Amino acid sequence: MEEKRRVLIVDPSRVARAALAKHLSAEYDLREESDGESAWQTLVLDPSIVAVVTALNLGKCDGHALLQRLRSNRLHRLSDLPFFLLISENEPLANRVAAKERGVSDFIVRGMSGDEILLHIGRLVNWEVSSSIMPPAPGPSGQAFVKRPAMCRRLCDEMSRHGNSAEYSAAVLAFGLTQEQMLRQRFGAAAVEDLGRRVADLIHSKINGRDAMALGDGSTCLIASPGTTLATAHAFAQRVCRALGEQAIRVGKERLQISVSAGLASLPVDTGRTASQLIDLALARLEQARHSPGNLVVSAADPEYVDPLSSLRSWQGVDAANQRLAQAGLDMLPLMRLLETEFNLGLPLEQMEGRFRQHVSLSANTTNN
Repeated sequence: MEEKRRVLIVDPSRVARAALAKHLSAEYDLREESDGESAWQTLVLDPSIVAVVTALNLGKCDGHALLQRLRSNRLHRLSDLPFFLLISENEPLANRVAAKERGVSDFIVRGMSGDEILLHIGRLVNWEVSSSIMPPAPGPSGQAFVKRPAMCRRLCDEMSRHGNSAEYSAAVLAFGLTQEQMLRQRFGAAAVEDLGRRVADLIHSKINGRDAMALGDGSTCLIASPGTTLATAHAFAQRVCRALGEQAIRVGKERLQISVSAGLASLPVDTGRTASQLIDLALARLEQARHSPGNLVVSAADPEYVDPLSSLRSWQGVDAANQRLAQAGLDMLPLMRLLETEFNLGLPLEQMEGRFRQHVSLSANTTNN
C-alpha cells in the first residue's frame, strides 16, 4: 500500500484544524500545530512534509513570518515547499496579490468543499519530479500529446467561458533544453528531439487531465493549464528545472548533465492577450531563460535587476527617512540571522531589532500626531 504524503495544518483553532483534517485525511497523512513557531520546528525536523496549510494570524510567529523563513531558507526542501494560506471568502483582491508576491503558492478559502481543497493542494503536491529520464521504450510513445493548434483552441475555449474576469487564472509553460543549440551541433537534430521527447514524457506524467501538452520545435514542449495560478505554475517549473538539472543522461555513447529552462505566461498577469499570444509569450520567455545564467524560469513575476542600495541612498534627507531605513532593517533581519548562523559574526541581532522597531514606532506615532 502506497504511503500517504504528509501535510502540515497550522491554525490556532482546533475546530478549524479538525474541519480541514476531515477533508484531507483520506488523501494525506496530517500533522497539526497551533502556532507558527511550533510549525517552523516541525517543518525543519520533518522532511516528509510536502505542503503546509496555514492561517495568517498565529501565535509567536504569524503566517507571513513563517512564509518568510521558508522562502529565505537555503534548503530547496523548505524554500520551495507549497504554502497554502487560509483566507476568508471576502478577502480583498489586493491582499491576495500581495500574499502571492511574498511567495504564497495558493489560497484555501474557508468554507471550500473538500473536492476543491484537494484539487488546489493536489495541483502543487502532485507536481513533484522524482522520476529518472529513461531512454524511450521501443515502439511509439503512449503519451497523448496534442498539436499546438488543438491546445490553443482548448485554452481559448476556457478563456472564452470566463470572459474578462480579473480573477480567472490560466498558465502556459514552455520547457526546453537550455543547451539545445550546442547539443544540436554536437549530436544532431534527431538526438535533441529524442531528449526533448524524454523530458516531455516525464513532465506529462506530472500533470492532470485538465492540462493539455504539445510538442514544439526541437526539444520544446508546451503545457496549457487552465485554472492554474502564476505562483503554482512558477513553483512547478522551478521543481522541474532543478530536478532534471540534477540528473545525468546518456546520449549515444556519452553520459552528460543536461539543463532544462522554462518560460511562463499567465492570466490575469499577462492580461489582454489571446491564447496564441500567451503561447508565443511563454516561448519568448523560454528563450530569455536560456540566455539568463542562473535564472532557469522566466515569467512576468521576475523583476529586472535593481541595485538593492539605490532606494536606500535616495532616502537621505527626506522626511521619515529613519522610519524607512528602520523598516528596511526589519525586512533584512532574516538575512542577517542566516549570515550570523553561517559565519558567527557576533551581530547583536536582538538589540538591532529593538532599535529598528523603536524607530518605526516613534515615526508612526509622530505621523499620527
